[in-house]
Amino acid sequence: MKIISKRAAGKTLSGDSFSFAQQAKAAKRAGFDVLDATLGTFYYDDGSFRGFEVVKEIFRSLPDEDYFSYAPIAGGIPFASAVLDWVFRASRAAIEKEMAARVVPTPGGTGAISSAVFLTLDHGKSVLIPDLAWGPYDGIAANFGVRTERFKFFAGNVFNFEDFRLKGEAVAQRDGKLAVIINDPCHNPTGYTLSPGELSRIIAYLNEKKDTPCVLIYDIAYLDYSNEGREAARRKLEILTKAEPHVLIAVAFSASKSFCAYGQRLGALIMMNKNEDVVEELFRSLAFHARHSWSNANRAMISMMTAIAADEGLRRRLDDEIDIVVGELRERSAIFLAEAKSAGLAVYPYHGGFFLTVPARDNEKTLRDLREKEHFYFLPFRESLRVAICAIPKNKLKGVAATVKKYCPD
Repeated sequence: MKIISKRAAGKTLSGDSFSFAQQAKAAKRAGFDVLDATLGTFYYDDGSFRGFEVVKEIFRSLPDEDYFSYAPIAGGIPFASAVLDWVFRASRAAIEKEMAARVVPTPGGTGAISSAVFLTLDHGKSVLIPDLAWGPYDGIAANFGVRTERFKFFAGNVFNFEDFRLKGEAVAQRDGKLAVIINDPCHNPTGYTLSPGELSRIIAYLNEKKDTPCVLIYDIAYLDYSNEGREAARRKLEILTKAEPHVLIAVAFSASKSFCAYGQRLGALIMMNKNEDVVEELFRSLAFHARHSWSNANRAMISMMTAIAADEGLRRRLDDEIDIVVGELRERSAIFLAEAKSAGLAVYPYHGGFFLTVPARDNEKTLRDLREKEHFYFLPFRESLRVAICAIPKNKLKGVAATVKKYCPD
């Protein structure tokens, strides 16, 4: 006799990034000199973690009602406008001219992705993701009885469009629908960023499938950390407006990540389509889902976003703080990539962001050896290991690539 529901049975959280981070912390408490490159959390070169000064300043200035009170379920009109302003910036007018767009706040970017899967895919259907992809995509899908199908992300040093198309055809033929999750820019785990041409080709392919409902869940968690620059990253978003009415665009934004406030869970799902009725139906469904899942999002973060939208000076100061992080990431990646080249260590194409990824066929052994012999902690991905350069100060990064090469066979 089972008390647990069938949909919950057999599910257990294991091998999650937070469990590996706890292992690293335990080793540090035991007195070992630990290199902890597990989580996507930025640490400054002095080894400290700190939030952005502008965010802290706004938090301190909020009246209690704007900090502790309930937020509107759907965020409210000022919040929706603040999200569209931040995500699209100078491209907002061009995007809203072509597409209807509605916004609902979520618990982090994870909540946005989870909501998009729940709203667009029925039990037993599939979502197409890259073979190298953020691990929770699988768990999000499994939680709703949705399968994950994978395509090979790379063909050499570029996006593998042919395998994407091949696997997309198989899913569309079997399910009568094609839903895809793409993380861009600064793809987790590799740091790859799609070129405008590659994103255009993805949209063009989805447009071809006129008799098949299509969904592009576009995970932009690292939008603000792209080496291509904030304005170029946002101009690329205008490509999404080329999607035909049978293609829903679901943009998953992470305020927690953009504003370096990881534990203050706030994200937003931006639903976009040529057909306003489609967007309105999704908006109503998402508001219902929110109320009966997590209820309200983080009021203080919502207030912070609306404050930034209302004050150009605050936004510029916040941009400057983000630029410092982007500059640090650029310097750290340059060190790692140069040393990897010297050591003969293969690295997947990297264009920016928090992570680099090293191919490793026997990644379990490689990771175990690095933990036990060097006290290096990384995350396993499919036949690879992810190096969170966001968490490694430059003075600890030197020599890491050569050390990894020792335990990473060709």
